[in-house]
Amino acid sequence: MPAHLIIEDGQPWWWDSADIWVVPGNDPNGPPGAPIAGVSNYLWGRVHNTGNSASNGVRVDFYWADPSGQIAVGAATPIGSAFADLAPGATQEVLCLVPWVPVIVNGGHECLLAVAHGAGDVNPLPDPLPNGFPFQPTLHEQIAQRNVTVVLAARRAQLLTIAVAALPREAKRVELHIDQGGELPERLLATLGLDKWQPAKEARLAAGLARTPHCNGDGPGEQKLEVEVPRGQAVPVYLSLRAEALPRGQYALLRVLETRDGKVLGGITYIVVDLDQEQGEDQQHSPEEQAS
Repeated sequence: MPAHLIIEDGQPWWWDSADIWVVPGNDPNGPPGAPIAGVSNYLWGRVHNTGNSASNGVRVDFYWADPSGQIAVGAATPIGSAFADLAPGATQEVLCLVPWVPVIVNGGHECLLAVAHGAGDVNPLPDPLPNGFPFQPTLHEQIAQRNVTVVLAARRAQLLTIAVAALPREAKRVELHIDQGGELPERLLATLGLDKWQPAKEARLAAGLARTPHCNGDGPGEQKLEVEVPRGQAVPVYLSLRAEALPRGQYALLRVLETRDGKVLGGITYIVVDLDQEQGEDQQHSPEEQAS
């Protein structure tokens, strides 16, 4: 019987994978949290072998990219790799051997990808992945994606930029939708350093999408926005976000979904927190810090 390698997707959306996380700072064994631009951050992954045969020398490759519905080899930037020997039924956490120094692109909202290659896998991926190969976590169990951003609650509207990108040879027409509410699995929250945080029952978020930036006093924008992107280009969309009434230890959840013909192509998850309420807590997230 073959090996069966898996890096788990997030639920309900694949880009919320808890099997990819970041440890900011110089100690890869430090606490997880949101990545910090311009300094070293360490990437971890969790890979499973649910098959009946061992897979030794498993390699997990890490990439970062602008989040969009279609990310392909060539559009994503390789970071480094981790290695593991996996017995049948084993799960192992692996450390990327190369530190990641994030740069601010797309308003600081990069996404992270992890891809596992191993001997004897039941459905192996091409190794190396060919140029133009689309990263599609829902089609490949060995691929996982993470687009999760932590932002500070603010009573004045803050403006976040989202880049909607098209592949080099294909224009696209999509809709962006705002989706509020819900909660995240504890395992995912733990990888953001938000252990034991609870979803806010009475959070008040004002959010809207716009094609152009606007002042804080303007309206929040649209809940749904149609976007056309020429091939090989990216179009900016602006998310206005204002939050109030977030009690201590509670968070509000907001997602921007990218859809075409009613099908979700991708998205970004924002966790809104009020760290001013966390007196004595040693957490220093900022709007520029994000866990992709």
